Parts: sequence; C-alpha cells; structure tokens
Amino acid sequence: MIFLDINTFYSPKAGGIRTYHQAKMEWFRNNPGMGYYLVHPGAARRERKEAANVTVAEAFGPRLTKDPSGYRLLIDFFHVFRLIRRVRPDVLEAGDPWLTGLFCLFLKKSGLFRGLLVSFYHSDPVPSYFEPWAAKGRMRAIKRLVVRLASALFYRLQKGYDLTAVSSKTMEDRLRSQGVRTVTYLPFGAPAFFLDDPDGEAKARPSGGAIRILYAGRLDQDKGIDLVLEALPEILSQGNVRVTVVGRGGRTPGFAAFKHDRFQFLGFINDPARMREIYDGHHILLAPGPYETFGLGVLEAMARGLVVVGPDLGGTGEMLKQAQSPFLFRAGDSRDFMAAIGKAIASPWEAESARSRGLAARYGTWDEAIGRMINRYSARLGAHAGAKPE
Repeated sequence: MIFLDINTFYSPKAGGIRTYHQAKMEWFRNNPGMGYYLVHPGAARRERKEAANVTVAEAFGPRLTKDPSGYRLLIDFFHVFRLIRRVRPDVLEAGDPWLTGLFCLFLKKSGLFRGLLVSFYHSDPVPSYFEPWAAKGRMRAIKRLVVRLASALFYRLQKGYDLTAVSSKTMEDRLRSQGVRTVTYLPFGAPAFFLDDPDGEAKARPSGGAIRILYAGRLDQDKGIDLVLEALPEILSQGNVRVTVVGRGGRTPGFAAFKHDRFQFLGFINDPARMREIYDGHHILLAPGPYETFGLGVLEAMARGLVVVGPDLGGTGEMLKQAQSPFLFRAGDSRDFMAAIGKAIASPWEAESARSRGLAARYGTWDEAIGRMINRYSARLGAHAGAKPE
C-alpha cells in the first residue's frame, strides 16, 4: 500500500511536522513493505527521503506571516497533482476540508484519482468557528443565515469522501447526525515513553509542598485560553498553588506580561522529553477548550497521572467522562471553571490520577494508533471497487 498525505499548513517554528504525521512516518519506517509520502508547503518544490519508503515532498506555499519560519499555505496543487499521478497512491488523505479537500474531491469525481480518498477530520469548523463568529458583532441574523447555508454545503461535500476518519466518538456522532455515513473512529495515542510506567504511583496531594497547576497548548481563543487568563489572579490568591503556562498563540502577550512569584510562562516547547518532565512536575492540567476533537495534550497528561479540569463538550469532555472525572465544568462558564479548579485543588486526587493513567493505557501508543488506522484503511481499500488509472 502506498499512502499519500497532504498537509495544507506547515511551519517549522510550530514544531515542523505535527505529531500525527511524525507518528505515521515512524510507523512506515518500521513497516518497509508499505510506502508513505507526506506533502506540505515550502519555499520551493523539493523532495527528501526520510527512509527508503518514506518521502517528504514540498510544494510551493507562500508565508502567511512576516516571520520567515511562520506558517505557509499550500497553493501549488499542480505540482501535487503531478506527484499523485507519478506515485499512484492507494490511499490519498486530505489534510483540510477547504483547499486540499476540494482539490482531492475534484480528482476523485473527475476520475483522475481512483484509489481510496480519506478525510481525516481533525476539527469541525461549524461549531468551532462559524457559529461563534455568527454570535458576535453586528448583523447576527444575516450571519446565522450564512452559517446555515455554508454548513449545509460543507457537510454535503463531506459526504463525497470514501471514508472520513475521526479521533473521537463526539465527532463521529456529529457527522452522522449531518448525514455523513462513511465515518470511522480512530483515536490517537500517546508517545510510547509517556506510557512506559502505566503502573506507576498515582499522584497524591502534596502534604507540604505547593500544588502545581499546568496549562499546555495553543494560546488562542478557540482553546478557551481566555478562561485561564481571567482565572489566574483568583487561582494564585491561594498561597499553596503554583501555575505554569506552556504554549504560544494570540494570547501570548497577556501571559508574558502577567507577573507573579508563583507563576511561570515557558512559551512554546517542542521537546517531548521536556514536556514529559513538565507533566511529571505538576498535579493538575487545565484543558478548557470546548472544541477539541480529541485532546492529545490531555491524553499525554493523563499518561503521566495528572488530573484534568476540562469542559463537558468535545473530545476532552469525552475522555474525562470515560475516566469518571469529577472535574468537568460547563463549557465557557468562567465561574463553573473556577469552581472545578477549586474542587480539584481540594481533592486528594489519587483515585482520579489512577483512572487517568488507566485510560491513557487503554488508548495506547502512537504506534498502536497508526496501526489501527492502517488496518482500517487496508480493510476499506480491499472493499473499494475502483481501479487506479493507468
């Protein structure tokens, strides 16, 4: 099987290839009987071999920021088309529902690609972006109408894929409710060395030291980060609490400017080993984002025994319910968020920490997660009636 994966956005500064793609490259390296091509935007057309059966190809994409290492947007789809015709992949995975999605659907409908077309549905833009936009500012009635029309078109296009892969049951249910039937549930995993001691001691409330609270993720509005920034003074009013924030994004200036002797802002960290150390040095993770389709950072924190304060929606809410967590709050509700944090601070944690570790162990490693994905794609490909073009 030859697998070609198109990544529409790319930034070396943001950690290069995302964890999901890194895991796939590693899986294919360990399974040399199959081939993997990863396409992402760059300054020029070029290819490099990561292994005998793993190739990273760049197609031109302009910078979206003034920063030379900022995000680029793939636009050179003619080059991607030529690569597809040359490689003749069995599976083509679209990395976003907009430019790449429309491009791949065109290839499929026109007969220029006859393999298995997959959409890995990383997030649903309708509740994540469309609906919040329509609820703010002027002309809300018109905006809501635009959202309804755009949503109907969006979900109609989503039905055109041979298979739509999702990382949470929440997303699966949402798509099925919109009439998308060819959906498969493929949850992510955690780095193997995060799970190397699944029977390790559960975290317990420190008898004398500080309670350490962590936020790790993008510092953007859709992650619910404003709730954290708003809650900081009240959290730190308790003398036995320390707070660490890891990440970068639109709210970086607010956290960089916040000063307190029990607060530290570490910015972006791209080293998984360092992140494991940070998780191990904390007790509670704040994960307020209501639109998470999986909650990868939540799973990593759970693997290290942290208890999580998270919303009752999205992939994070799904995992916390699976772990029987008592620290759920009503999504977007700042007072309920603070109440859940207070409850977590006052809790002995050991039972919740043990359940966190157990849930992460059930999800398994990235290698296991990618293996599940490839097995599912192979099974679907075997039932696929089309033949590839000559």
